[in-house]
Amino acid sequence: MTGADRYFRRPGPFPEQAGPRPQARHHVVATPVLLGCLLAAGVLAAVLKLFVHGPVQVADAIAFGAVIAVGEALRITLPGGRDNAPLAATASLGYALTTTIGGKPALWGPVQVVVVVAVAAVIGSIPQAIAGRPAPIGYLVRRIGVTAMIAWLLRSVLASTVVSATHTERFLLLSAMAILALLIDPGLAAVFATSSGYYANGSLIGHSEYGDSSFGQVRPPQHAAVPRSMKRLLGRWFEECAATARVCPAVAALSVATALAADPLGLWVLPVAAVPVLVMQRALRRYSAIRATYQQTIRALSRMTDLAGYTDPGHARRVCRLALAIGRDLDLTEPELLDLEYAALLHDIGQLSLADPLPGGATVLATPWVAAEVAARGAEVVRQTGVLDRVARVLEAQPLSYRAQLAVSEAAVGDDEAVGDESERRAAAILRVANDFEDLRTAEPGPAAHVRALARMRRGIGDPYDPRAVESLTRLVPAE
Repeated sequence: MTGADRYFRRPGPFPEQAGPRPQARHHVVATPVLLGCLLAAGVLAAVLKLFVHGPVQVADAIAFGAVIAVGEALRITLPGGRDNAPLAATASLGYALTTTIGGKPALWGPVQVVVVVAVAAVIGSIPQAIAGRPAPIGYLVRRIGVTAMIAWLLRSVLASTVVSATHTERFLLLSAMAILALLIDPGLAAVFATSSGYYANGSLIGHSEYGDSSFGQVRPPQHAAVPRSMKRLLGRWFEECAATARVCPAVAALSVATALAADPLGLWVLPVAAVPVLVMQRALRRYSAIRATYQQTIRALSRMTDLAGYTDPGHARRVCRLALAIGRDLDLTEPELLDLEYAALLHDIGQLSLADPLPGGATVLATPWVAAEVAARGAEVVRQTGVLDRVARVLEAQPLSYRAQLAVSEAAVGDDEAVGDESERRAAAILRVANDFEDLRTAEPGPAAHVRALARMRRGIGDPYDPRAVESLTRLVPAE
């Protein structure tokens, strides 16, 4: 076992941080498992009740269920690793919102909605499971749970209001239900994300080469646990809303249109509504493929210094994992984590301009002039992409001391074109801490290398290191 393997083994970064403690692990999985069990029990009860009373308007149920199943079979993965099935979501919510179809009242209740959506979602997930992409429990809980809640509100709680509503009132009511679903779905996604310890951008985090997504989980002090958890949950909810902003509003609007158009069009509304959804889904699939190629290119570039002998094998990956662990501990947003991730992977690419490799590739042991030159050359290469200007600025600021980074950040206030802002400063400070710790740890290998490296860095709190980043590193590194 190498020194790196000892302190960066999966599923956690260090021996004493190999994962949540037994109690913490139980807490981590409690929410998803509990919600999944409750949903399974609810679906089973709905199936039994529907079996006793019998379904109504079976042809309509089969038609909507077929579209939902096809939509689940065509499920895509959005950038950030989020599973999404726009066609299935539109048909599910449309089935829950439909009050009249083909000139006749839609007599199905919330129980039938739950059964149809659940059965169709499971059937549609089978092809994906065969292809090695089984639907996560949280995804199914969200798909069925959100639809069930909207169906219960509209078809049970507000049933009398729907019957007596005018066309305009019905439109407003259905729109309100769709907006509610639009808010609940990312809320459930945030609950699953925070309870599972997954607080990352999902592009490279969680990849087998970068460790589990639980890497670097840090348990806050007990007195700060609740407010911090709520802050993280709220932040994650905003991020989920932003990440799905290209899809969810369109799904909500089309589901309302489906429910309203079902009255004059009958079941023909399903193919009519499916066409724009499939066009949108095709565009999203192409966008996701481009992003995946983009990320693979960055991963390949990060290995160039290893292959050329300028850095130890895996150095960029280890720095990336540690930097992201610190970033998650400090509650960086998803876009900030993405910038930090790319910067960590590419932070040593400027070493390729050196005539002679640095000993061990350790920039922390190089002269300030050499470190600045490496950062500048790396930023110049990254800036040539035309789309990574923020990452380039993070690389430029990385070799600066904490005080110098603060000065650059303050100079950028109110100037959008300035080199650096607060988020870039935080990323640069975290990257410097992660890189210097890795350099110092590998420069003096041994059983207590990480302790000596951390002690040396703690002596540099305030200058050159960001105190918050070092304190976060202290929580990640074992004391002995």
